[in-house]
Amino acid sequence: MKYIIFLRAINVGGNRRIKMADLREALTSEGYRNVSTYIQTGNIIAEHEEESYEAIQRNIEHIIKVHLKFDVPTVAFQLEEYERGVRAKAFQGDRLMLHFLDRIPSEDAVLRLIELSQGDKDEFKIIDRFLYVSLTEGVSDSLFSNKFVEKTLQVKATARNWNTVMKMNEKSKQ
Repeated sequence: MKYIIFLRAINVGGNRRIKMADLREALTSEGYRNVSTYIQTGNIIAEHEEESYEAIQRNIEHIIKVHLKFDVPTVAFQLEEYERGVRAKAFQGDRLMLHFLDRIPSEDAVLRLIELSQGDKDEFKIIDRFLYVSLTEGVSDSLFSNKFVEKTLQVKATARNWNTVMKMNEKSKQ
């Protein structure tokens, strides 16, 4: 089974430095196949016989803890689910951020997000484990920081810009 995997907050601002070669080696040594990475921020494509994305998330977090000595939240998608998320692109335009969620948030959590973001300049839409944010300005000016998303929705999350989302989609077909 092919997975698209995202790690949260590695190699950002000098924190949690992980070399992609070390990450690929750790995953390969633990049974992952055809492991590839894109840029230095924890974007991974890999194959594994496991069919549960939840098990893959837990397993990769464990591997990183054991091999690389960091606690790193991980969000994984089976390729088909990721492709559905790309096709479902909720907004048009250049300023699109996509938060990947480790699970579907509860209805109460989504209602809380709606309430807290009323009147905000950025629009959002949640589809399954994808939170699409149409940015009026830049990421740094958005209410939808990863910390805000995780706290409000009570999930683990990590965000990427649309260019990275599309590049990972393209790389997954190679």
